[in-house]
Amino acid sequence: MKKKSLSAILIVLVGAAVLSYFVFFSDVMTYDDPELEFPILEPEKVDRISAYRTPDWGEPGVFHNGIDLVFSDNVTIVSPASGTVVKVSENVNPYAGNVLFDVTIRINAAWAVHLVLEPGFIDEFNNSLQSDNIQVSVNDVLETGDSVGTLLYSESYPHIHYMLMNQGSDVCAYNYSSQAAQDTFDEIALRSGSVICYPLGSEDDFDFVWTMVRRQDHNYLFLT
Repeated sequence: MKKKSLSAILIVLVGAAVLSYFVFFSDVMTYDDPELEFPILEPEKVDRISAYRTPDWGEPGVFHNGIDLVFSDNVTIVSPASGTVVKVSENVNPYAGNVLFDVTIRINAAWAVHLVLEPGFIDEFNNSLQSDNIQVSVNDVLETGDSVGTLLYSESYPHIHYMLMNQGSDVCAYNYSSQAAQDTFDEIALRSGSVICYPLGSEDDFDFVWTMVRRQDHNYLFLT
């Protein structure tokens, strides 16, 4: 009887473990397209946008693989989607020499978002301050809108490099944003004369035309 009872207990424990695994990882194992919210809590502090897929970014033949949101004061960076923090790293920008603070959030099996905080500092003291203002760590589980940290302002092109990845390839985050987030992008683009995303095309095909595109109750400049 004791052996039968022990076997029954083991079966129950194994079953519970398997069920917990599938419940816990159900979101991670999906491939559904995300619906992103705007990654800055104070969008009114965003001065302008540097577009996704801007050609010759840093050097000839290189395309900008994210959207830069350039701001005028310290801003609060928030998670644009629910997910798990899989990387928090610091690297030196090979072009400008400033430190890049990369927070990568895994949304599901196919999608991840990189929030690269670039305050523009090159000195150790201010970069240490920026590091201290990042509030998340690897394996943290975030909900949409949770604070990632404060991105500090400098006079050296302070911005967040906002990059969305689909199975290892970058795509335009705007195209996978909620209506509210797109409206926020549109408002910034309109008041600053910025472009959000350049269209996909060959390296030699950048004969773009400015057009006015109506979205709901306002017009904004967009490239087609």
